[in-house]
Amino acid sequence: MLRDASPASDACWRRWCADLLRADRLGPGELADWWTVISRFDPVLGRYAARPVPVPEGAVVVAGSGKEQFKTFNVSTAAAILAAATGTPVIKGISRSVSAVSGAADILDVLGIRPVSCPAAIPQTLQRHGIAFVAYPIFCPRYAARYDGVFDTLNPASFFMPVAAMCVRASGFVLGLAHRDVTLAAAALRRIRPDLAAGAVASTELSPGEMVDEYGDGGAARLARVAGGMITTGTRQGIAPTDGWRRAIAHRPTHDGNAALVTESLAPGGETPATRLVELNAALVLTASATGLDIDDAVDRVGHARRSGRAMRLLTALTNLR
Repeated sequence: MLRDASPASDACWRRWCADLLRADRLGPGELADWWTVISRFDPVLGRYAARPVPVPEGAVVVAGSGKEQFKTFNVSTAAAILAAATGTPVIKGISRSVSAVSGAADILDVLGIRPVSCPAAIPQTLQRHGIAFVAYPIFCPRYAARYDGVFDTLNPASFFMPVAAMCVRASGFVLGLAHRDVTLAAAALRRIRPDLAAGAVASTELSPGEMVDEYGDGGAARLARVAGGMITTGTRQGIAPTDGWRRAIAHRPTHDGNAALVTESLAPGGETPATRLVELNAALVLTASATGLDIDDAVDRVGHARRSGRAMRLLTALTNLR
């Protein structure tokens, strides 16, 4: 199916993936086998997987599965900037929109922020700005060309590829997953990328079957943490998602509108549903770094970075590089 890009092959690929998810036939070993096949199919990915790009100590890979049932604005993009404003080096994977209005790459276009041009530029970009936006195809050009446009719903690769394909020797990772089984993704990534010593996989279920790929303060938030070779998993029940709360964090109908909400969520001032959601996810990034922070201390730190204006100063600096 990877080598046959015909419409019939695409349809077969989608059916097979849907059947695997429905039948609960996936485990860490099966997902690791997928990674092996994909990295052999794409020789560029295979080379970078064998020798990940070195990056500063404490750097964290941030990525999301997308393909949510409820479409939020670009929370992980804002959270990555906010985490970087605290001094945590962040590598943020980006792509164009697939199932929502705006992907991270679409938001960066509006804001005038340039992603790195090649993997070799990532360390220098982190040293200069504390954050590097990285389009997935620069690490896996052949696979990205084959995968692009085939899936608009979650599939088995969503459990590992957004992080695994960011072939940097980071300290940790944060993956937002629009699926309940965060433990499966954490176990797969521990096997596929053992060099990522710490990390978290997060999802939130706003109502039965209504998933978002963020760690939310509304609904049932699930979190699987990887640390010291172990995985711990927990669920936190947040506020009941009201109509007003949903409207506040929902994606807007245009790229400009979503970029504006990203900017607003980083601005100094009082709390809003959008700022709380961004701060919670930025705090996860800090806990995946080499800081030793717990989630409460991390929330305090990212909140101060927003209220003090550090996040907006970083955003302004990034947009002035166009």
